[in-house]
Amino acid sequence: MRYFTLIALTSISLSCQKNDKDHSTNDLLYSVDTVIIDSKGRLLDLDTYFNKSDLDAEESSIFLYNKFDHSIDEINLKNLEFMNNHPFEAEGPDGTGESVHYLNLLNDTSIFIKAFNGSAVFNQNGVLLKKIDWIKSVDSTGIKFGEIPQNEIAIGPSELKVFGLTYDNRNREVFLDVLSVKDNTVKRYDIDSKNSYHNFVLAIDDPKNYSFADPYVFLNSENNMVLVSHQYSNEIFMFNSEGEYVHTVEYETKMTPKRVKDLNGINITTWEQLREEYQHFSEQVRFGPPVWDSLNKQYLRLSAVRIFSDILKEDSMLPEIKEISVYLSVFDEEFNLVSELAIGELSSEYIKYFAKDGKLWVFQNFSDELGFIIIDI
Repeated sequence: MRYFTLIALTSISLSCQKNDKDHSTNDLLYSVDTVIIDSKGRLLDLDTYFNKSDLDAEESSIFLYNKFDHSIDEINLKNLEFMNNHPFEAEGPDGTGESVHYLNLLNDTSIFIKAFNGSAVFNQNGVLLKKIDWIKSVDSTGIKFGEIPQNEIAIGPSELKVFGLTYDNRNREVFLDVLSVKDNTVKRYDIDSKNSYHNFVLAIDDPKNYSFADPYVFLNSENNMVLVSHQYSNEIFMFNSEGEYVHTVEYETKMTPKRVKDLNGINITTWEQLREEYQHFSEQVRFGPPVWDSLNKQYLRLSAVRIFSDILKEDSMLPEIKEISVYLSVFDEEFNLVSELAIGELSSEYIKYFAKDGKLWVFQNFSDELGFIIIDI
């Protein structure tokens, strides 16, 4: 029998002096631990960003999609080891669809799975419980919705609501659509009131040389709320589990800009120009999604600023990174900004992270082994 391996690569206490006395009059301390999961011989799917995963309600296990055999692996975070595997079918009456894009756990033992051609709720044995039908649902005017959102997340299982991001590429727009599964109705919300998606879409509209690079819009469920946030701007749209708009969070950051500078009407006509503008965005700031720390009753959010070298490899969108600074923002339960600090041990904000036991857990691939960098504030 193999026992789990716990590797403490770093255990550091750092003092981060606040420049802004309005934020904090005391130094903010944090420590860093690194742990590696014992896979017990199981070939885990170490996807680049680990987005196809979810933490259970007890914060004891992570459920991680495995594309190698179209299943979901259950990782015990207390023992730091692989615990169970849940097989699923791609086709047939219980089929999820071939290409899984996202999953999240519902309040019981069921799992919501978003695939390329639709979404559905399954039990942990892979049995289909409920298909989600966006196409035949109707909007507020009684007209058939007729679309399938690109990204989806479900809240339930009773009074199941499915939240989806729907994009209009022609007009460079994004909307949040909320499907009431019981009533088969859809309600649409504007989640780009500050043009934090529209103004940062990079496109060459020439039909002979069409290129399109749009910013990421995050959709996640935290603290019984659904949060929509943007990659290049720090506002956060909050919706309750009933699918109703609650509030838009806005805050002033000190360590990074609060948003990337707009293009100011610049017309992009070449690939080189598009690449340069994309690099310029990343040099200013990129935000990750906020997550809920249930122990300390606070929200945590990563952001980052990059400095690039002059080395651009063939077929690369960006030059090699020379330096990256990753920051952690801490908010209270009402989403008031409490603290900001630099986390030197992190190398990106663009990777899955979550809060557990009052600490921030950040997925990492350590030489093809699943691990986490754990930040204790």
